[in-house]
Amino acid sequence: MTRFLSVLIFMAICLISCVSTKVSSKNNYDYSVLNESTNYIVETKTGEKIRHFQFNSQNDDLIIGKQGEKEIQIKKITIDNIKRPSTGKTIGLVAGLIALGAVGGTIPAAVSNN
Repeated sequence: MTRFLSVLIFMAICLISCVSTKVSSKNNYDYSVLNESTNYIVETKTGEKIRHFQFNSQNDDLIIGKQGEKEIQIKKITIDNIKRPSTGKTIGLVAGLIALGAVGGTIPAAVSNN
C-alpha cells in the first residue's frame, strides 16, 4: 500500500510539472512566441497565477485574453513568466509510469511464487 501511495504522489508531481516556459526574462520577455486561442498559465511578479488564460492579442503595454468567459487585460510589466501546459508530455509520462508500475508489480510477484 505504501508503494502505491508513493507512485501516486510521484505521478501527481509529474502531472503538475509538465509545462514549458514560453515568456520569461530568459527570452527577454518576447511575447511574439504566444499563439492566439492557446491556453497559458500567467505568473505575475506578485506571485499570482492566472490559469487557463486564453491568449487573444497584445499591444505595447498589455496582453489580452480570456479566462472562461471573462476578458482579462494584464500589464506586461507585472508578468514574471508565461507557461504552456504540455499535454503530450503529460500523457507520455503517465503512460510510462503506469507501465512501469505494472511491470514493477508483477516481477516481485513472479519471483515470490518460485
